[in-house]
Amino acid sequence: MTNKNEIRLLIADDHAVVRVGLVSMLTLEPDLKVVAEAETGEQAIALHRKYRPTVALIDVRMPGMDGIAALERIVAECSEACVLMLSTSELSDDVARAMEAGASGYLLKTMGQPELVKAIRGAARGEIQLSAAMRERLARCPLLSPREQEVLTAMGGGLANKEIADKLTLSEHTIKTHVKNILEKLRTHDRAGAVAAGFKHGILKV
Repeated sequence: MTNKNEIRLLIADDHAVVRVGLVSMLTLEPDLKVVAEAETGEQAIALHRKYRPTVALIDVRMPGMDGIAALERIVAECSEACVLMLSTSELSDDVARAMEAGASGYLLKTMGQPELVKAIRGAARGEIQLSAAMRERLARCPLLSPREQEVLTAMGGGLANKEIADKLTLSEHTIKTHVKNILEKLRTHDRAGAVAAGFKHGILKV
């Protein structure tokens, strides 16, 4: 008999010990079922296409195609895909890349079983998931995407929007959108304030 509340999982990690540990841990929960395991990004894409899991847990760092590249392909094929990225990295750039690519969350591998299970269930309900440690980190340092960081760096160099557009080979309209998003994320009203906030949060370096 099929459990209509069952959460079907795909686990992708190049380390067999990690996969075995996750499978052993998660199958203890009555509403979680691991339907597929992958050890590469390419396998994760193929297995997601075949099984259409409720939630996919994908390691950020894998040889060949990394987890974020696999995430981008999965989301491109299945816009409603729910993918949680797993990592040992707390780097803001990695988090930004993952969330910008369409991840439903970014979790640290150091988190405990109760927190991981809770995150999976939350993601299945459509909620964005970040580990407690990551939420604290992002509360201290606003999350700018890699492109936004490039634009902010150019702003710090005194470049106008058109000059930034030429430098990054983007349209001036796109740069204006990035600048608007940067001001909102850094909670400031002008470019000077954004640059100052960039140095304050360590996004920009002297």
